[in-house]
Amino acid sequence: MPPPPNQEVLLSLPLPLAVAALLLLSLLVAAGGWLLARRRRPSAPSLSPASTPWLPTLLEALPCGALLADAQGRVTLANNQARRWLGGSGRSVRLPQPVQALVRRVASSGISEGLEAPAPSGRGHQLWIEALSLDFAKTALGGDVLVLVEEREGSEVAAEVYRHLMRTIAHELRTPLTAIMGHADILASCSIEEEGLWRRSQQFIAGEVERLARLVEDLLILSRLDLGVTALVPVNLRAVAEEAISATWRLADGKGVTLALQSAGNIPRVLGDADRLRQVFINLLNNGVKYTPSGGRVTVRLTPGEDRVQVEVNDTGMGILAADLPHIFDPLFRGDEARRAATGTGLGLTIVRTILAQHGAEILVQSEPEHGTTFSFALPIAA
Repeated sequence: MPPPPNQEVLLSLPLPLAVAALLLLSLLVAAGGWLLARRRRPSAPSLSPASTPWLPTLLEALPCGALLADAQGRVTLANNQARRWLGGSGRSVRLPQPVQALVRRVASSGISEGLEAPAPSGRGHQLWIEALSLDFAKTALGGDVLVLVEEREGSEVAAEVYRHLMRTIAHELRTPLTAIMGHADILASCSIEEEGLWRRSQQFIAGEVERLARLVEDLLILSRLDLGVTALVPVNLRAVAEEAISATWRLADGKGVTLALQSAGNIPRVLGDADRLRQVFINLLNNGVKYTPSGGRVTVRLTPGEDRVQVEVNDTGMGILAADLPHIFDPLFRGDEARRAATGTGLGLTIVRTILAQHGAEILVQSEPEHGTTFSFALPIAA
């Protein structure tokens, strides 16, 4: 996978990546429905845009250009945005030669790619075009490649970051979707007597769909954060931390991990957005619980200073490798040890850093493998 994008550039992007996630997830639902139908009726036909009337409506609802194309670069379905940007008229779209070539490469290799082209509107704007392979579900979807198109104004650095994120999200979706399709095929082919196999595949699919739902939710949170905070007002930080601990308690209890809140004296109110600060605590607590073994502890400490309240979230878990520390806030980054230890989206800490940056706060981390991790930041005291 290519190196992670620069965090500062990431924060300047409007992050419409949830579009790709939601669309692919919706396409999965259609494919899954087809496969389950095959189990009951083996002669059921494969899905196509013509047999799924909801698909054009879904594409039109997206805030970007979107189309499905076959392996030869012929468009099977497109929304109005894509037609306008790519020169289509009426209900048809003929892709420009560079985009056709892009689609053919992606359909052949199964590896997502992107390119830039001048936007029809001019003004120095560019079209950012990303082609995502659908080879995990093309039989069910009637298309080999999903093409997303967006008009952007920005630097080449920002363009490269955007392309990186699009490819990374496609990779993160591709793995669970491919596995789900495999288990859906098992469901479609196993007999009534193979109830144990049927149930295992059903449970696997449910778990992977839940993982995808978390990824989509985190992407949506990131896209909403791009709007910024509405206003910073006096916030009872201890109450916010207590609410986050309550929200995380069930996860911690299920793992046998203790949650604790420690505060030195009265904690003055801080300037902040209570809902978003609650999200910070929840993400840090969830992160600590996931990587702390049974019998361990995750502690939130609040310490008032002259003009700021210092916050620490400490766990007694597995710690973070020194080589991974510079990248843990990068979107979708998860170190090898973290991937083996627990499931996750790789967006939780990105969300934390983004929210705190909007509060003018910097998050710091200290960690040592097998000795736990401490995240810390400071928030200004309200006048």
